[in-house]
Amino acid sequence: MATEDARYRESSQFKQWSFSHSQLAALREDTNAKAVSSISERLSERLVSGTGAPSGATSLPPSNNASNANTPDPEGSSPSLPEFLTAAEESTLVTFYVSELLRAGDHAEFSDEIKATAAVLFRRFYITNSIMTYPPQEMLIVALFFGCKAEGAFPRISDFLKTFQREHPEEILAGEFLLFRGVRFSIDVKHPFRALRGAAMELRSLGDIDSKRIDDAERRARQILRFSPLMTDAYFHYTPSQIMMAALSLADRGLAERLIQATFHYVQPQTESEANTPAASGTSGGDGQRSKPPTEDQATIVGSYIRDRVLGTVEACRDLLHKELPERREHWADRKMYKAHILPLRKKLNKCHDPDRWNLVELQRQTREQAAKKADSDDEGAGGGGRKSVDDDAAVFGGDLSGPAATKRRKVGQVKLEDPFGGAL
Repeated sequence: MATEDARYRESSQFKQWSFSHSQLAALREDTNAKAVSSISERLSERLVSGTGAPSGATSLPPSNNASNANTPDPEGSSPSLPEFLTAAEESTLVTFYVSELLRAGDHAEFSDEIKATAAVLFRRFYITNSIMTYPPQEMLIVALFFGCKAEGAFPRISDFLKTFQREHPEEILAGEFLLFRGVRFSIDVKHPFRALRGAAMELRSLGDIDSKRIDDAERRARQILRFSPLMTDAYFHYTPSQIMMAALSLADRGLAERLIQATFHYVQPQTESEANTPAASGTSGGDGQRSKPPTEDQATIVGSYIRDRVLGTVEACRDLLHKELPERREHWADRKMYKAHILPLRKKLNKCHDPDRWNLVELQRQTREQAAKKADSDDEGAGGGGRKSVDDDAAVFGGDLSGPAATKRRKVGQVKLEDPFGGAL
């Protein structure tokens, strides 16, 4: 049977959504640069054609952004492009909208797994898609609806609309496939909640730890898991078990270290003299069979070297989670913080967002129209631009059809018979 670690390494979460710190930063920079380039082109076309741009996107002062797209016309004859968000500013906004997503999930009384899955899918989406391209305030509702289905809960769309005071199902359904494609069709999210329950059971089995201490640590660790990993990049850098151990370490460092020591405890192989004693063999005489001593491979797997590496990884994850403890919920909901740090970024976003992709309902309608036109053109191309004549059927048989049968076929082909099933749909 494959180990838990081997099964996790076969998951899409590990294969597609696990990055080092440098890889994740490079991805965000690349996504931001591509978004700035494409939005600059669209805004420039709109400004030249006079069709307009996002509100507030014209008549702006020169920007000190590194992108040349923000450079105004030297003669001042045309309005300049807006100042675009940087990758760091996008990351700040994504974190803010994750906090809003969690508040919305609390309002709807969703389970911890649904809220966590929705938050992770939301973060995944904005790794390869810019927050300037698709509206985050719409996508967070889409992520919650999608998270419900990913976790086996299937709410009625009418009830979901009432919960979040929406009127039209298209407001949610328009972004559903967009989110599905944006997360690379990987909706299986593995969380650390079950691992925490297993760790608590393991600690109780040791028998020498106060039960109340374990209960308090489990309760505090669960509070951390509900918030801290979702507000940080922990899911992109660490496994669910490492995140669980980091949360347990924040709740009670002593219990976490005790669990790691017990897990990676290596018993030295017995000497020949020790193995021959009745106590070592586990029998009262010499009739019992002696168990095989641990091998060097076992020492490598559960020895002090691996234990120290695990402790180092857990400590790094602990430092990351410590930046967003559950007490910071009030920080993200504070009005003063919002006005000082988030509102300026939202105003900036309103000026530099993609004018062609910001309205998800309209984007879906245009996508469907383009798909229908492409299908019609493909059908016409496959049919040679129209209905084949009767003479073209000769190619099927390798030569021209001649004689009375061909003449009769031509006459029949020219007669327009009434379709018994009605006209074309």
